Amino acid sequence: MNFPTHPPQIPILTAALIASTLFYASPALSQEQESEAPAQASPAESSTVQTVLPDSEDAPPPQDRYKRFDDLSLKGWAITYPRVADTILADHGGVRDALADIGIGISPINTANFQYDFLQNDRGYKGPQLYNGQDITRTNTTVSLTATYDMGMIGIKGGQIATTFSLVDNSFPEVNGPKKLRIGRLHYYQSLFHDRVDFKVGYIDNTQEFLGINVGGNLATGNLGPQATIPFQLGLSYGGFAAPGFNARVKVGRHLYNKVGVQRSLPPGGATAENAVNPGGFRFHPPGTGVLVIDEVGFNSPAARGEKSIWIRGGGIYNTTKFDTFDGARSTNWATFIAGDKQITQPDPQKPARGVYVGATFNYAPPRQNLYTQYYEGRVYAVGMLKGRPFDLASLVTTFNKYSPAGLRTRTAQGEENYRATWALIASYAYRVRPGIYLQPGLGVTVHPTYSPRFGTALNGYLSLVTMF
Repeated sequence: MNFPTHPPQIPILTAALIASTLFYASPALSQEQESEAPAQASPAESSTVQTVLPDSEDAPPPQDRYKRFDDLSLKGWAITYPRVADTILADHGGVRDALADIGIGISPINTANFQYDFLQNDRGYKGPQLYNGQDITRTNTTVSLTATYDMGMIGIKGGQIATTFSLVDNSFPEVNGPKKLRIGRLHYYQSLFHDRVDFKVGYIDNTQEFLGINVGGNLATGNLGPQATIPFQLGLSYGGFAAPGFNARVKVGRHLYNKVGVQRSLPPGGATAENAVNPGGFRFHPPGTGVLVIDEVGFNSPAARGEKSIWIRGGGIYNTTKFDTFDGARSTNWATFIAGDKQITQPDPQKPARGVYVGATFNYAPPRQNLYTQYYEGRVYAVGMLKGRPFDLASLVTTFNKYSPAGLRTRTAQGEENYRATWALIASYAYRVRPGIYLQPGLGVTVHPTYSPRFGTALNGYLSLVTMF
């Protein structure tokens, strides 16, 4: 996600991450021959709303050897949390076993994303970098460690304490946010009434709590394509930049739910502004921040034998923080969103999550105080369509971002022209190298990569690497 240069300098940590990936990637076994296929919890076992794309449709029996670790995984997400079977370490070495014996679960997850514009249609521009891919850009590197504690160990069934520390880095902080070691979350989670109600309170990262921004609802394979900045432009907390808040979800029947969140807003300007007033991440109410409320209503029916999945969600965001408007005043802020995903083919009823899906997203924010005012996304993606590769995901995502006319006028000199929208089409293939390692190359066309008419169409190459230990 981008918020409003320099050649990338890949840190030693990233180099080590890539080296470890190459070490663990051999041999790359056929996925259907692997005995350690990730398991998906049943609705009764999972506290999350099931997504249109579960982590695996080849689910072993509930008594599988990883269940005790998955029961300690982070709870409350809108998508299914990655399974321990789909990690590099799994239960090798006895570390997870020893920690599970005292109620502790651990989840190290690392991501690295790169982008480069092969066409370089800059008409001789020699100034600083203005957009991702103008130079070889490391748009994001995140090294995180999540630890949880099962409150059932002291008699509080359904309770969990969770914390995450994240090292967030990139080669273009002017657009992608500051480089920082911060608290990613520190909260208490509780489920009630047989998981019909759950809540979370503390320092919360709401990226995976609302909206469903990952293609197919999958953390490891759904990273390339979406470019929805509006919710985070409004101050919603996101990966690496948690904020104090309270989330509560109520499930009605098997598929309906309503989830509401109340959090301290990030200040106008996103992560860069937040880091300036709250560098450690623990400050409860920095200056220039107010209260952000988000509400999402959804219908989620996961794939089952003979039943194709569907996930529809929508809602609104309201922020009491005063944002500078483009006409010189100050105002509170708001946005609306709606999204849907539908499975259209199910070639193997025995593995119901495999197939082709379609989806769409729309976001709106008022143009008086928001540079990005309208966002449209359409997506087509296929899960496990190649023989022997049930965990791969192929996707084609198109996006359209419309700028505020008033916002553009404040960013360009009088008499200069500018583009009023950006359109992109990105194709990618997420390849599961082995459990816990996903490599996702992509290729995309971006018309008007920035609003300046100096720059022509970009042809971007993408590469995403996700490693889960």
